[in-house]
Amino acid sequence: MARDIKFWVLVGFVFLAAVAGAGAYLILSAPLSIKLRLGADQTNSEPYEMASAIAHVVGRGHPGIRIEVKSTGGSSENISLLAQGKLDLALVQADVISRGDISLLAVLYPDLFQLLVREDSGISTLKDLEGRRIALPPVTSGQYRAFWFLANHFGLAPERINAIPMRTRTADEAIVDGEVDAVFRVVGPRNTAIRILYGRTKLKLIPIDQGAALNLRRPAFTRAVIPKGAYRGDPPAPPNDLPTVAVDRMLVARDDVPEDVIRAITRVLFEKRRELALRTPLAANIRQPELKQGTMLPVHRGALSYYDREKPSLLEEKAEFLALILSAIVVLGSLGVAFARRLNESKKGRIEDYAGQLLDLEKSAQDAKTIPDLDVCKKRLTAILSEAVEDMRAQRINAEGLQLFSFVWESVNYTINDHEEQLRLGPGKAKNTRSGRARQRQPAKHAT
Repeated sequence: MARDIKFWVLVGFVFLAAVAGAGAYLILSAPLSIKLRLGADQTNSEPYEMASAIAHVVGRGHPGIRIEVKSTGGSSENISLLAQGKLDLALVQADVISRGDISLLAVLYPDLFQLLVREDSGISTLKDLEGRRIALPPVTSGQYRAFWFLANHFGLAPERINAIPMRTRTADEAIVDGEVDAVFRVVGPRNTAIRILYGRTKLKLIPIDQGAALNLRRPAFTRAVIPKGAYRGDPPAPPNDLPTVAVDRMLVARDDVPEDVIRAITRVLFEKRRELALRTPLAANIRQPELKQGTMLPVHRGALSYYDREKPSLLEEKAEFLALILSAIVVLGSLGVAFARRLNESKKGRIEDYAGQLLDLEKSAQDAKTIPDLDVCKKRLTAILSEAVEDMRAQRINAEGLQLFSFVWESVNYTINDHEEQLRLGPGKAKNTRSGRARQRQPAKHAT
């Protein structure tokens, strides 16, 4: 009965383990299922186009990840909406000050500072903007803040600039109709809206140099160039390579978006880049953050796990060092074995030396003719015992050797005592005495 109970208990444990394993497998292998909100920019803008491409390609590769693209006022508003939990992901410019609960996935493309003016405006430098009307992006965008940072660097008086925030289409119409003299934007190279504007009216781009100096004040800003002919080939517009400033457009996410979801999105950005580029050419610029040099934002754990996918494990990184340690252990172990062997051989040699001395002493005792000669043998026997005890304390002889020494020492001691008795009593008496002692040591026979 007890054996039956044990059998069924074992069956129960096996069943529970199988159920638990199957459940864990189903959970781990289940497809991702989540709905995310991605903040972009104005509809039909480059960030919105990029966001739409990401949502589409991610949805094709991972149907369980559903990304809804939201039209917003730009980077600053996106950061605010992320902080409020109204967005899960967003496209933002690198110079926008972030909150502590937002992390980086990837750098998407560079945005270039582009200042367009009407050819008949008489504007040739940034300083000429004073007293003129200029269309700026919405106040909620990072582009708006970037313009005023630029104006401050070049010493433009804010009260002398008639800055008018406008949406992209409104600003396009305003410069074509002559309602404004200039338009400032921070957009990708070969921006579609600017390219269309060049076909509608006569425009020119104003150089924005001192990129290195601006970088000292705001590290997110770097030197860049608008290539000759970027917006028109004949006649080329701009007519020459034009210096300007660039700031990266980045994809960021809230820290609480699941790690496996972010890893899947990051994988799409890099492994489906060709498919993304078919929907927006800017996707060709997607790149991994410079992890070794540090980033303006912390990298999301999910994205980091993708970037580290080919990174060797700690064991692999330390393989050579561990092999060296293992070799050293083997060498030291071999040396230890050899030393122990030599030590045992040394101990064995000392015992053999003692045994030799005792056997020589036994022969001397047997050849002794007088009691004084035997006394000399006794003293030598005692001295050998003292030396052996000292070696034992110093661990120069082992237990096995000590046992052998004791056996030989006792035999020699008996020989000396026996020979001394012969010398004292004479040969005949000594023999009788020994026989008597031998008979006394035998057990008595019981009468039958």
